Amino acid sequence: MRSVFNQPEAVVLASKHLTDGTGNLRWIYRELAPTLSQDTGWLLFADNDTAKWNEDSDNFVPIVIQTALAIESSLENVLDLPYGTDLMLDKRVNTTGWWDPKTHTPVWLSDGTVQPNITISDGQVIENNES
Repeated sequence: MRSVFNQPEAVVLASKHLTDGTGNLRWIYRELAPTLSQDTGWLLFADNDTAKWNEDSDNFVPIVIQTALAIESSLENVLDLPYGTDLMLDKRVNTTGWWDPKTHTPVWLSDGTVQPNITISDGQVIENNES
């Protein structure tokens, strides 16, 4: 898998609540099978999105990676994680972090105590599954 940061045309689908400023980033999910080459598979959801809101594809817009990073800079630490990744953003005082909502374990924390299990080599994402 190529790093999304080495694809200038790469896009994520973001809730319009994020792009119009009426919501804050809360949850991200990477679909297993993006249909277009520039589609990274990522969906970005706001804290005020509802199930009904999420059912309407017109409520989501494609945005380039740099715009997504302007919404939340810590995305830089998780956007190269593999397809099927499902994360929630926690912005408690002094520790921004991305957590796996199923296992309640951190995937990346801003204090450096937890880092994602990937490395980038020559623009390629290499997942390290060693414990």
